[in-house]
Amino acid sequence: MNRMLTLVLFELKKILNRKKALMFLVALNVVPLVASLALLVAYMKFKSFGFGEVQFSALYEIVQGLFMGHFKLFAFIAPFFLALVVGDSFSTEFSRGYMKMLLLTPARRWQVITAKTVAIMLFLLLAVSIGGMFLQFDLVVARSLTQNSGIIPDAANIARPIYLVSTSSALQLLALTFAGNLMLIGFFIVFSLFFESAIIMSFTSLATLMGIHTFFLISSNLLNKIDIWYDKAAKWCFTRHLDNMFSVDTIKNILEARGNLLSDGIYGSWLAASGWTVVFFAVAVLIFSRKQILH
Repeated sequence: MNRMLTLVLFELKKILNRKKALMFLVALNVVPLVASLALLVAYMKFKSFGFGEVQFSALYEIVQGLFMGHFKLFAFIAPFFLALVVGDSFSTEFSRGYMKMLLLTPARRWQVITAKTVAIMLFLLLAVSIGGMFLQFDLVVARSLTQNSGIIPDAANIARPIYLVSTSSALQLLALTFAGNLMLIGFFIVFSLFFESAIIMSFTSLATLMGIHTFFLISSNLLNKIDIWYDKAAKWCFTRHLDNMFSVDTIKNILEARGNLLSDGIYGSWLAASGWTVVFFAVAVLIFSRKQILH
């Protein structure tokens, strides 16, 4: 247990020391940061122009919409980051001999894969949580500004909670993030075991990922009208589950407590993503355990 914890902390430290990780944090959280400044400036300008006070209910809707945009942006750019960081964690370490040095320690190969995966997931969850905390701070500021405005809150204001996301919704969104990105990590690890260049590995795996998704889109919207086989094949494309799990409707339903992980559509995709994750990691461990490294 101590060995695994040491490996995870070691891998997490390596990720945090990479410029790619810092760039990902900036790219992901630029929306909440800019939104914080824009909301404050807009509110002050609105008052200075003499248009009256902005109700908290209106600000709440804006901030919640920004949160959905933040979560959707995370789902969009995460595969590009994952391809690069997995390439660095495996392909680059193969070419530079770091993997050989790591395997000369008492660590087993499945422990290496597990530690690297846990470290990447911890960083991803940290990245998406930072943006959520920025937006939650925006909501607290908005409540303070509207309460200190001297006007009597309307019924909509009183009904609005001070928290942006309920504990239940937050945990369910984190579960979706965990399931979807864990599946992608397994997918990219399989590719990384065949390359010693992170750039080539990233390009190849992302091209394959986009090719699979393109096949799904064409098959489910066009080719299925020609032959039903295409529609059946498209149902096996794991990318369609990512689309469903991170769709605007799914995010909105969970935020507004109109849906949960057990709802029709969400549960099926969440379960399928978990199954694909098991397949990808089983293949990755099998290939990695047979790969000649210590020669």
